[in-house]
Amino acid sequence: SGNRGATTAIAWIIRPDDAEEGLVFGTDDGYLSVWRQEKADSFIEIYCERLVGGPDGDEISGIAYDASSGQLGVVQRSESVHRFIIDPSMRPIVVRSVRIPRHWPQAVAFGQTGVRGPELWSFGREEKTVHVLNDEGKVLKSRMTGSVIGHAAINVKEDALIIDDVSQGVAVYKLSTTDRVKTFDVPCTTRKLRFVAFHDGNSAIVTGSDHGKVYIFDRRTGNIIDTIDIGVDDWVQSIAVRRRERARIQADWPHRV
Repeated sequence: SGNRGATTAIAWIIRPDDAEEGLVFGTDDGYLSVWRQEKADSFIEIYCERLVGGPDGDEISGIAYDASSGQLGVVQRSESVHRFIIDPSMRPIVVRSVRIPRHWPQAVAFGQTGVRGPELWSFGREEKTVHVLNDEGKVLKSRMTGSVIGHAAINVKEDALIIDDVSQGVAVYKLSTTDRVKTFDVPCTTRKLRFVAFHDGNSAIVTGSDHGKVYIFDRRTGNIIDTIDIGVDDWVQSIAVRRRERARIQADWPHRV
């Protein structure tokens, strides 16, 4: 597939009215790629373009897909926030791209859905700020988290937000108020970011690590209910979760693709 840099973000594309499924991923060189699943164990690449970031680089730091609207949110580490719509051929079409000065996005997620589409939440890493954008790219509101953000995910139905607090662990917040509810201690030896995701509705939380394991926590008790060893004692940065007849988890770690 060529040398496009390390894989830094990944998400499933699943459409409720279409049996086709796919994967979208981004790299630290700014490439956005879409692979459509052809068989149970094979994919074909149907799209790859390099996005232009800001003055500090092109790295794609976060990707989110909203199945109900068919929209894709992509953020780059240097100020850039993009909104796409996935067309019937599974190619992304730009809806809006904006830059937010002094904002260094680390994660992106879709929030409440309004008349003209869902809100797009962009999570800043070092400035610890979350910006909520409408479909026109206008910042509707901004919120401080007080934490260095490694990644984040939203469950609108359950009014829940999870954030990888790089200095402490995975933190659960109420989405409506951004009040912290609970923090899960993730085993680590370094302060590297860990992608997080909801699993099985809102009952479990999945996170990567800096040592080759994916951890699954019970959201209510905080206990580790499963551990997945990917077979490499290395940084598991990007994860994505989907649910079919049985749950499946896609995990990735920085490598050349």
